[in-house]
Amino acid sequence: MFVPCLLLEDDVLAEPRALEGPVVEVVASTDSFRQLAKCRLHDGDRVLEIGCCFGQCTVILAERAAEVLALDTSKECVQLTSQRLREERLAERARSERLDVLAHPELLRILASCNPPFSVVFVDIGGNRELNHVVELLELLDRTMQNLSYVAVKSEALAEALVHAPLNEMRLQWWKELTQQVCRKKSPKRPMQKILQHPVRRTPEGKEICRFANYAECSKGKDCRYDHTHCHCCGAEGHYARDCVQFEETDQVNGEPTYSLCSPVAQRLYGALRAGGRDQSTVDGQNEQKDH
Repeated sequence: MFVPCLLLEDDVLAEPRALEGPVVEVVASTDSFRQLAKCRLHDGDRVLEIGCCFGQCTVILAERAAEVLALDTSKECVQLTSQRLREERLAERARSERLDVLAHPELLRILASCNPPFSVVFVDIGGNRELNHVVELLELLDRTMQNLSYVAVKSEALAEALVHAPLNEMRLQWWKELTQQVCRKKSPKRPMQKILQHPVRRTPEGKEICRFANYAECSKGKDCRYDHTHCHCCGAEGHYARDCVQFEETDQVNGEPTYSLCSPVAQRLYGALRAGGRDQSTVDGQNEQKDH
């Protein structure tokens, strides 16, 4: 289990991390975070950066890692990061994509399944962002990405919490209680989120089946670009999944949502994974949620 440790300014030494892990280091300042990016990587590391902002740290990581996938929720930040990587001639080793992993945690499973795996994560989702968001993300990484050996976090809120946290063996219990508290406070999924928990499925002709029409109502009606004639559950024509006799047995959603590999979002994400013989083709398109 991840147990974060706080690094003060004087604790950030210019040396590579220990290979045994996983290790989670938390800093409060941007300077310390970038110093970790300069000194903690090993040859061959594949890095996932969550919260790339304008790409300054992305460039530092890309100069030292075998591969970097930089994510951010801001379209402007992703575009500026991509531009910066091209200017520094690092676009072959690093790529930026727009994605909110807290809103779409299912896509972390796709990243976790990649081979070769990501071994390092750098997290900066806002210097003073709410503590719950940072804790939720670390818990999600711990649960989803089993091959991580190192995580660096820039968070003023978590750094402040760690100042008052107990030491030694009591730290683990404190962290468990904090993550459990955060998970209990997570807001319930909206109806749209529940519908999109169902995986993407397609007709025999390859057209995506509308999940909104199948499990609720599609606001697009006849203007929807997705299929409205097939059952999302069994694939047959003439009825919807909510009326399908197989629905209760085969299509109830439990746990976290999941996208199929044919999802445009998933395909675009795979297109961003450039190293290790991965598919480098980029698939354009928007996901179904944007259409509704």
